Amino acid sequence: MIRSTLTELMAFLRNPRPMEATGLNADGAIPRWLVLSALQIAVLGLVVMPLILTWQKAFGLPSPNAFEGLSPLALWGGAVLLAPVLEELFFRGWMSGRPAALWLTGIVIAALALFMMVGKGNPLATGAILLGTLIAAGVAWLLTRRIGGAPGWFMRVFPVMFYLVTALFALMHVFNYPQVSAVVLPMVLPQFWSGLMLGYIRVRQGLLAAILAHVASNAVMLTAASAAG
Repeated sequence: MIRSTLTELMAFLRNPRPMEATGLNADGAIPRWLVLSALQIAVLGLVVMPLILTWQKAFGLPSPNAFEGLSPLALWGGAVLLAPVLEELFFRGWMSGRPAALWLTGIVIAALALFMMVGKGNPLATGAILLGTLIAAGVAWLLTRRIGGAPGWFMRVFPVMFYLVTALFALMHVFNYPQVSAVVLPMVLPQFWSGLMLGYIRVRQGLLAAILAHVASNAVMLTAASAAG
């Protein structure tokens, strides 16, 4: 199981492609999920984090402040429960290629763009954008929920999109630092590695499997960070 799982992972990373997710109920799904999650956490904790801590020390960089000032309950709720769900839905929900998932992702992106342009600081516009998003998402879901299979164009662009979105997922975390500069970019290597692994888990085993792997990873890393002070 371990060898075949790692072989499949390496083949996917060389040439990402969409596939029918098995879910967690298929034969061998749980052992495969455990192998992939353990690999993601082990490489993150034993290889990636020591590298970026060395980089951080060498350049005198501050620690990330995304959750600064939060109570322990809010920190665990935000970092271990809420963030994994929202990030997986947004960054990897589309990876099935199903028309419903693609439409919902496009609607959310359009809504975020509208909010950035006209909604910030404008409660009326924000409410209108939220209502319009809910209506558009509901209509799109009703019209496309029974349509299966990924369109041809999606199959062609998937390898590029997989790596672009993984890079975007990592780069979004650069804003966790008080000052954004080129020297800070290597500090998002943990998110890039996690994005690769979570993306594969999502494609291979489904969105729930990716969310659970994300939750497990954040829980382990937050526990380790808390223990280290």
